Amino acid sequence: MVKARNPRGRRRNYEHNIAAIRKRNAEYVATLADPKHRLSSTRTATTDKSTVQNYLQRPVDNSDSIAANLRQAYINSGVINKVVDYYVSQPLYNYSISPVLGNKIYSTDSSMHDAYIDVAYGLEELNIKFYAPYFFKETLIEGVSYFYKVEDANGVGYIKFPTDWCRISSMDQGVYRFRLDMSKIKQEIVDTLPQEIQKAREDYSNGNTSDENQWYNNRWFNISDAGVAFTFDPNSLINGGVAISPFAGILVDSLSLDKAKENISIKDQLDTVRLIHAKIPTDNNGEATMPLKTSKIFFDQMKSRLPDGVVGVTSPMNLSNIPLNGSGTSGSFDTVDKTLDQLFFDLGTSAPLFGGPTTSANIVRESVKKDANWIYTNLFPLLENYYNYEITKIKTKSKAKWEIKFIHESNFSLKDDIALLKDQLSYGGSRLDYLAACGFSPIEIISKLEFEQQVLDIDDIMVVKPTSNTISAKGASQSTGRSQGVTDPKNSFNPNPGQVGRPKTDNPTDDTDRLDGGEM
Repeated sequence: MVKARNPRGRRRNYEHNIAAIRKRNAEYVATLADPKHRLSSTRTATTDKSTVQNYLQRPVDNSDSIAANLRQAYINSGVINKVVDYYVSQPLYNYSISPVLGNKIYSTDSSMHDAYIDVAYGLEELNIKFYAPYFFKETLIEGVSYFYKVEDANGVGYIKFPTDWCRISSMDQGVYRFRLDMSKIKQEIVDTLPQEIQKAREDYSNGNTSDENQWYNNRWFNISDAGVAFTFDPNSLINGGVAISPFAGILVDSLSLDKAKENISIKDQLDTVRLIHAKIPTDNNGEATMPLKTSKIFFDQMKSRLPDGVVGVTSPMNLSNIPLNGSGTSGSFDTVDKTLDQLFFDLGTSAPLFGGPTTSANIVRESVKKDANWIYTNLFPLLENYYNYEITKIKTKSKAKWEIKFIHESNFSLKDDIALLKDQLSYGGSRLDYLAACGFSPIEIISKLEFEQQVLDIDDIMVVKPTSNTISAKGASQSTGRSQGVTDPKNSFNPNPGQVGRPKTDNPTDDTDRLDGGEM
């Protein structure tokens, strides 16, 4: 490119370069679709129970195979599918942000207002309520999930890498980082990946892997802070960077349940089968008196006319009626029920929550609370550490540190959770936390409330209607008269004339004494 000789030309070149970078980044975000499965795991699942048991005997060495089998179980097993989706849909992922008044900052100033907006807008671009459930789901299924953040001026996207391509390399400020196996990156997909990985793939091909800060074992490249890993297994740092899903123990019972269901199918087939016997005539010596070719013709004619579920048999021997009803495993249904109960037990979830028998609704209620507490304890710290790290990249005029906090509330106890935060307002609780619990993101709080108050002047538009809670009895009578355009109290819309004011009790009857508003 020719160097510009004047300020206008240099400005034009600068804008052109910025536009090119944004276009390239936008292309990165658009490459999340992989129609040829080039970013798919190379591990395959197995349906052999003994093989899975061998995997579980050495889980660290077989972590990739366990992850592949759990992925297959999530697709094939309705129980595992519903339980994972239940966990993912449990939290609301509502959050609030606040400054940390420390590190030589002990007071607020006018720049805090703008800093709040900058941080809130930066988090809004991360699309937390969309991606956080995705992170949670993939981590539950595979035990660990690896994502690479790509962004442009319009938003953020994430590329997910297979578990057998990556290993956790370190923890930075509570955030797991990972390394990527460059031997897994095929040349045909290099151009669709971010520049960092393209450069690393080129260095790997040329043998430039001597930098120990970036490379491990000449093929594992340490991804920058654009990469993030999520796992619930803290032992991954001492187990070679691999992690095991908390649901790994369900694989054996899941295969047992599939086998029990298969036995039911076999039993159903046996229960419906009927045999038709055609006997070949024989003499006293047991020799067939009919040519076998002729017998075959008769057998084929009979077989072609038999309905479904009826089997024809031709032999020279006597054959009595043999019903196959009940010849299968008699306890197939009991086996399925017991295996299903064991599967729910391994999942740590109450079977009555999914329609199983129960003797008390408290069992379901307490189970939901238990599952919610597990999420608050294990998932929220992971997300908060990651997004707190992302907040540090947001530049603000204020020097204060900002932190994100996920609100502890569940879709299954939403009313009680919001009521708890509402009650705390009477004792100095946070309004931001309350608004966040109601579903407002930080940027919505500042945008909606300032727009309503300063632009719409909504208090003048939405005038509070007079009620017994806002006005006295005398004021209510006068207000009612004015609202109806009358001055005679007899013509006012008073359902209890002569009984003005608020009742003394919360459950009034026709003869309940009322508080006279004029004497208050």
